Amino acid sequence: MPIWLPGRALYYAAPLIGAIAAILGGISFGAALGAAFFVWAVGPWGHLIGLGRFAPDRPASSLEMVLIEMAAGNVHVALGLRHLFALPGLMLAATIAGELLLGVAAALAFSALAAGAYEIAWRLRPSNPIIVAELLTGALWGGLAVALA
Repeated sequence: MPIWLPGRALYYAAPLIGAIAAILGGISFGAALGAAFFVWAVGPWGHLIGLGRFAPDRPASSLEMVLIEMAAGNVHVALGLRHLFALPGLMLAATIAGELLLGVAAALAFSALAAGAYEIAWRLRPSNPIIVAELLTGALWGGLAVALA
């Protein structure tokens, strides 16, 4: 993100995703998908995106600890659970598009594929996997917009 933009990149990405989705499925659909992205992206990720390969220089958040505990210590499953934060927004977007069950299926598939994207990124580019993982996950968000619209 350019240094001249304040805040986090997701503050700009969420409205852009919403605008693109609005072109595909209308303003309500775009607002729902943009909100789904924002809710999914805004929380803590640091310990989960490392998939156990590094320890960030800060302690794990309470949310990350709960997810790791729910996943019985499996950080891959915990990351998948974290990706499910998109579920409510995707269900809303799918309901607006007239396909509620597709929203549930899309969220479950997204969760698994996005967690897989991080694993693939770590294997392809261990020196800087996050850029690859975020590009793959961004492509998944684009696929969600097209599939649900």
